[in-house]
Amino acid sequence: MSTRPNLASEPRDPVAQPDDLDPRLLSPTGRTERLRIVVEHYVPTAGRCPGCRWPVQRREECPSRQVALALLENRPLPARLAHLADVVPGARGVGQDSAADRDLRRKELDAMPGLFAAPARTSDRRDTR
Repeated sequence: MSTRPNLASEPRDPVAQPDDLDPRLLSPTGRTERLRIVVEHYVPTAGRCPGCRWPVQRREECPSRQVALALLENRPLPARLAHLADVVPGARGVGQDSAADRDLRRKELDAMPGLFAAPARTSDRRDTR
């Protein structure tokens, strides 16, 4: 008799697809819209996300919320959602970012309309004392 669990019979976690995300994440969004998505997809307990009906075991497992939070905090997507980096504008997976990509993303964000005109960016001048 084997003591190893039978992995074939265990249910697998569902893999989030682009259709499972909030549709607002599939187009360029500003900080206000991303924050709105984070709030709308907040799940206080296990069950289903009130925004997209995604089944969650723990708090904050909704893929829409995790993607919006990663975009807000300017960090890579979690490993289980890294396959969505090509679909979501502004998202990046781990190790997929270069200086040229960051400059391009900054230019795109600066060109987006907002409440106020974006201040002109200046090059990083480090103190050389």
